[in-house]
Amino acid sequence: MAIVAIWTKKDCVALRFAYGMKQAAFARALGAAERSVRRWEKGETPIGGLGQVSYSTMLAKAPADVTARFEQLWGNEDDVKRRQLFKAGAFGAGALATLGLGSETADRAAWLASGAGRPDPTAVALVRATLHQAMQLDDLLGSPAAQGIVIAQQQVTAAMLSNCPPGLRPEVLSLYAEWTGLGGSLAWDARDHATSARLYTEARENAHEAEDSDLGSYMLCHLSQLATWQRRPRVAVDYAVAARSWVSQSQDRHLRAYVAIRNAEALALANQRSPCLAALEEAQTALAGLQPCHPSQSRAYFMGEGIMHSYRGNCLAVQGDARPAAEASRQALATMPATYTRDRAVTLLELERALIQLDEIEEAADVVAYAAELTDQNRSPRLAAAIIDGRHQLSPWADSRSVRELDQRLDARDIVVG
Repeated sequence: MAIVAIWTKKDCVALRFAYGMKQAAFARALGAAERSVRRWEKGETPIGGLGQVSYSTMLAKAPADVTARFEQLWGNEDDVKRRQLFKAGAFGAGALATLGLGSETADRAAWLASGAGRPDPTAVALVRATLHQAMQLDDLLGSPAAQGIVIAQQQVTAAMLSNCPPGLRPEVLSLYAEWTGLGGSLAWDARDHATSARLYTEARENAHEAEDSDLGSYMLCHLSQLATWQRRPRVAVDYAVAARSWVSQSQDRHLRAYVAIRNAEALALANQRSPCLAALEEAQTALAGLQPCHPSQSRAYFMGEGIMHSYRGNCLAVQGDARPAAEASRQALATMPATYTRDRAVTLLELERALIQLDEIEEAADVVAYAAELTDQNRSPRLAAAIIDGRHQLSPWADSRSVRELDQRLDARDIVVG
């Protein structure tokens, strides 16, 4: 399936034609106003952040026949060279398609896949620095912004691995696993859970082959988080417990705290209250005196006071402890780095759940609106879907003034709740 970097009016028309829908029906499926779809297709108004996310999500969930029709229509456009075209779910071997490098694109793609160039420690360090930049780009702008880098560099690293000196192989294999795992995270953000699980599993296996226990634990955390998202609590607990066994001897306190958090969230979903609270305390202890750091210092670089409060709030809300959950979420928003746009938006939506439990509907509507504003910067498909779900949680109060005002604010951003 193609992934469009920036949606234009021609792309929008092509996707609607691929679905075989009229504008009104397509707008409903997209979650946008019909007038917005009409204006986007005519090029009368620019396609904003949430519109970009909505189209990307609509493409990501398209059936195979729709995808094939879209690729045929899309591939016939004159301005293909200005886009980045990749195959979704193919972050592994053979994933690289077109990188938009002008007339030398095909030669460049073939060169990357050929394994040309024998890696040395300097080359590995450069590719790892690029990995860290891709992680931060995903944090700031969302998975669509990082997809191109991830697919290309995962392919480059695969080429390095095929022509690697024996003494450097474990380090390159770990690097390859990290790119693969990051690809899994991007697939998860795009709501392609099957691809995400496959890539996380591949990354975990490569981490173990490289005898990188920290990375193996980190990938098990990702698998636990995916299972939690899919509401599979016992599977989530299994992965989290396995992660704990591998991280027990680690010197990375950020990672140890993250493993404890993954255990806490899985246990909360499994209705294991006391073990959940114990895991939260374990995470808090591991993080004592620590702040978020650069990805070069920890794979769980994002862990700090703000993220810790956010996870605590979510665990407490899942268990129905609304007031302390709301307090924890507010603390998270007060202390979380401003660059964590998606995490801030997700925390707002977690706060909404606690506020609804407390019957604070007006504030709940306000935090959903604020989360929607953050999609101007972070175009995460997962976040866009969570905002729609957040509005659905307010359906019993649809006739209240605060929710009607929320609908107006969402409508102004072309978010239509069906």
